[in-house]
Amino acid sequence: MTYQGPAVFAVRAAALLADSDGVELTSAARSDAAGASEDAAVLIVTVEATDEALAAAMAAARAELPAGATLQ
Repeated sequence: MTYQGPAVFAVRAAALLADSDGVELTSAARSDAAGASEDAAVLIVTVEATDEALAAAMAAARAELPAGATLQ
């Protein structure tokens, strides 16, 4: 998955996914991809989960994203 948005929320986005039932965070790394800057982060997150657990985790995390942030 990729989080793109305010840098101050990047760690929280990864934590929301990692704390979800049935989801195990295996890696998270900041990317220098387009859109990354001092104030905006692009975070690549890798997890192990069933499709159902992943869908639930992403829906819950997206509900808490700040304006302008995305999680795909």
